[in-house]
Amino acid sequence: MSFLPVRAEMVNIGILHTSKLTSFVFHPEEGNYSIFTEHGKLMDIDKGEILEVSLKNNQISIKSLDKDYGTFKKVRFIGISGTNSFKIKLPYNNKIKVYEDNLFVNLHNYYNYFQLINNIEIDHYISGVVESEVGRSPPPEYFKLQAIICRTYALKNIDRHTAEGFSLCDKVHCQAYHGKPKSLLIREASLETNGIVIVDSDINLITATFYSNCGGVTANSEEVWRQDLYYLRSVRDTFCLNENNSVWSKTISKTNWEAYLKQHNCSEDALSSECSVEYFQNGREQFYWKDDVKIPFVKIRQDFNLKSALFDVEDEGSHVTLKGRGFGHGVGLCQEGAMRMAKLGYNYIDILHYYYEDVHMINLESLAFFKADF
Repeated sequence: MSFLPVRAEMVNIGILHTSKLTSFVFHPEEGNYSIFTEHGKLMDIDKGEILEVSLKNNQISIKSLDKDYGTFKKVRFIGISGTNSFKIKLPYNNKIKVYEDNLFVNLHNYYNYFQLINNIEIDHYISGVVESEVGRSPPPEYFKLQAIICRTYALKNIDRHTAEGFSLCDKVHCQAYHGKPKSLLIREASLETNGIVIVDSDINLITATFYSNCGGVTANSEEVWRQDLYYLRSVRDTFCLNENNSVWSKTISKTNWEAYLKQHNCSEDALSSECSVEYFQNGREQFYWKDDVKIPFVKIRQDFNLKSALFDVEDEGSHVTLKGRGFGHGVGLCQEGAMRMAKLGYNYIDILHYYYEDVHMINLESLAFFKADF
């Protein structure tokens, strides 16, 4: 049996890759750095030095305040102290981003902008993801849970950008990652849960999905993505009902709503009947199903850019109001519900099992043992 080597201590994260950078300023924040190029070691720098990195004649130019070090095809900034972090100052808004560990600078395939890769210890990366995804306000017990979920998600999708030369990117579809976290509690939570991931009954990493708020009931996986996963089952959730994203509404003209229904096989006769445009979900339903109209609620959500697929439709004369609950796809962990559980004293293990059915937490070393070829 072959198995993805998930025990990697370092991961390569493509950062700022949609910014198409052609220049930036590099400055060590903590620790010392050695700089390597395709020709070998170039120099060492410490916190007192600043380098300008720019695109010049389809190569990477490196300059300090008083010296031009030349141009290269690739550059590696490698931290050589016990703890290392660096600042990147962006040219278009002077914004400073802070990252931990190492930075690889390559030329994009078309040589018109840089490819930046943060080569980083996985727990440092997970800490940054947790803060980027949920902020610094949740209780410490929730941070432990989110760290385990984010670690599982990252390793499950570790090959997503392999063709581009890195493992994961810093955008939401890979998990939001804005760099070094400011919260010490988040860093401690990531280290305390070091190496822990979630697996299914076959000892495979689960699809560890999460979102903001389920509106009181989560969704089965196949209702959203057509993939039936036994551990992503619908559960009643009263913990999120009074949180920030528990309710929403959107008003649509009745003319536009009727036109939408007509596009999906609704007849004039059906529209002329009393309460023809109203619909009230019984729990969380998969389809808007009335007369000859059958539309997946996830499609309606997409077509009208709604916060969730859990909503009722009420007729209010010249318009209809979609009165909804929750924010997000609704499959897996409800973040606001889980945060509320943590505030009430539930531990991260109990919270995890509340949202993911019949899964197991396991250390990566044990996972490698179970998956090894004999």
